[in-house]
Amino acid sequence: MLELTTSYTFSKVPNITYDALDDYADNVIRDAMPNALNTPTAIDAAWFVEFYLGLDIIYQRLSYDRQILGMTAFNTGFVQTLNESTGKPEPMYVNEGTVIIEPSLTHKRNTHRHRFTYMHEGAHWLIHRPAFSKDNPYGSIGKFDNQYLAAKEGRIDYSRSQSERNDSERIERQADFLAAALLMPKTPLRMAYRDFFKFYGDKPRRIVRGVNSLDNGYATQLPEYISKIFNVSKRAALIRLEKLGAIVDKQSFRNYA
Repeated sequence: MLELTTSYTFSKVPNITYDALDDYADNVIRDAMPNALNTPTAIDAAWFVEFYLGLDIIYQRLSYDRQILGMTAFNTGFVQTLNESTGKPEPMYVNEGTVIIEPSLTHKRNTHRHRFTYMHEGAHWLIHRPAFSKDNPYGSIGKFDNQYLAAKEGRIDYSRSQSERNDSERIERQADFLAAALLMPKTPLRMAYRDFFKFYGDKPRRIVRGVNSLDNGYATQLPEYISKIFNVSKRAALIRLEKLGAIVDKQSFRNYA
């Protein structure tokens, strides 16, 4: 497993830019499955988490509203889960390196969310172990106010531009960004981007929404094209392309010019 090299905040949260996380994601995929960087293709998220990272995956309901989709145990201990038969909370003993996944994600309609949750929890393991370490006296940033767990709620929110208000928000957005970068590594993503324009007989360029009908069409079609290649949702593909500056709005285009 390729370790992250970076500086850390006082509470041991990575002090790292999105560009650096992007480079790290490419290097991790190169280490785990180098052929995946040669051709645009869907990353095997389950293999990556279970065999490359060496994490144990179990399926157990974590919340009444099913909004907590995944949880990583950084240390051995008890976690609170829900009994599927009675709906009552009950403690469950888990070992360090256990990832708990919401069972409803195994439904076919939730394939994209399932894969993203796998990678989100894998991203936590890759870069957030120092923040949840037992010897970190300032690391109580878990969903359940302890140093054992990181939980993923059911929403991709790293597209927001405002600053994180606390360490918990920062680690969740870092994990979301890294998960997307692992599922859609920038090297093969750029290959797919060029192939898209080649298909239409056009030169690769930044797509600017609101300029003309051609770019507006590209802005709709490209995320769908990318989502099919990498087996992610169209929303995840769109956010990834926006983060990389491949698709921008007319009013913000001057910032990229």
